[in-house]
Amino acid sequence: MRVPIACCDYLPMAWRAILDHRLRSLLTMLGVIIGVASVLLLIAIVQGVKTEVTRQIDQFGANLLFVVPGRVDASQPFNPMSILGLSTITPEDVQAVARVEGVKRAVPIMFIAGGARRGDRWAATAIVLATESAWQSIRNTPMAEGRFFTPAEEDERVCVLAHGVKLELFGDAPAVGKEVVVNRVPFRVVGVMKPDDSSSMFGNAGWDHLIYLPLRAAQQAMQSRQIHRIVVQAVAGVEPENLIEKVKTVMRQSHLGNEDFTVLTQKDLLKLIYTLLNLLQIALTGISSISLIVGGVGIMNIMLVSVTERTREIGIRKAAGARQRDIFWQFLTEAVILSLTGGVLGILLAATAAEVFRRTTVLKPEITAGAVALAFGVSVLVGIVFGVAPAIRAARKEPIEALRYE
Repeated sequence: MRVPIACCDYLPMAWRAILDHRLRSLLTMLGVIIGVASVLLLIAIVQGVKTEVTRQIDQFGANLLFVVPGRVDASQPFNPMSILGLSTITPEDVQAVARVEGVKRAVPIMFIAGGARRGDRWAATAIVLATESAWQSIRNTPMAEGRFFTPAEEDERVCVLAHGVKLELFGDAPAVGKEVVVNRVPFRVVGVMKPDDSSSMFGNAGWDHLIYLPLRAAQQAMQSRQIHRIVVQAVAGVEPENLIEKVKTVMRQSHLGNEDFTVLTQKDLLKLIYTLLNLLQIALTGISSISLIVGGVGIMNIMLVSVTERTREIGIRKAAGARQRDIFWQFLTEAVILSLTGGVLGILLAATAAEVFRRTTVLKPEITAGAVALAFGVSVLVGIVFGVAPAIRAARKEPIEALRYE
């Protein structure tokens, strides 16, 4: 009389087999541990960057549009004109946009390469941003020293330093009234901004590492009339989305019918950034997933070795009444437990690494419930996919031949 193995017996039998070879089981799980940990950590890092990007863009306020040179959309997030530092936006475009009904102000921005210097101290990675005094009305940052430059100073060679740049160039000494050199042109410091914690994730690309120059003075000093961005602020109560077509219309008129520019809302801007981050995440996750495949192959190899070692045990079980499917499920359960245990250890490793990153670097990884569920699912799938072949091989063993095996 055949006595089938109950489903609840598969787990303790699998655990006993794994615990009988603890070291081998741990080494078998190593590939899955590393694979799950690396994939989960990469997802967490990208999610943390998305959160920080959203927070930084939200700090502008919800009533803004951005005019950028070239054609940009979610299907083509890379802007060749911006990469090359080219722009077709002109001061006349800024004036035209400012006259649009529903627009409160239009502020031009010009980016200047080269960093800044004071004596032998450099702020080489600082971002130099030339704009108008109205910028401070859009993003009102408290001042630690002095003030933001005024409309009367927009033709003067003055500047405002963010906190990080001030520390690089002046340390703890006062900066107001002293000079910094931008592209070999001296500018007098009239103000220093207070520290901005939102810059922490992006380091030298954040708000704490900006130098603000008056646009007209910078254009004269750099001998360039380039405008790289227009930040458009809507009147209170007017939705920025309702201004897009109006802004496009006046821009097209200014550009003789050519639409060699893009008007973006903050949602559009986030969508573009998320598209880039998602592409990066897919690429990195695909690379790191190779270790999961290696881990799965390792599980399959060890399980095949285990089947060979336990041939006599399989013969005894079959002689005692175990059916083929009982043997199949016993060995498949073993493979899934190995993979799932590796997945759990990988999740714990990723959580530990994420906490270390949060404490010691500017990155703030976020491990979400969805990412953890995905890690569990992948672990089970790896166990099933790579455990089927050994389980089938074990199930097909002939009882008499298995009992004869030494």
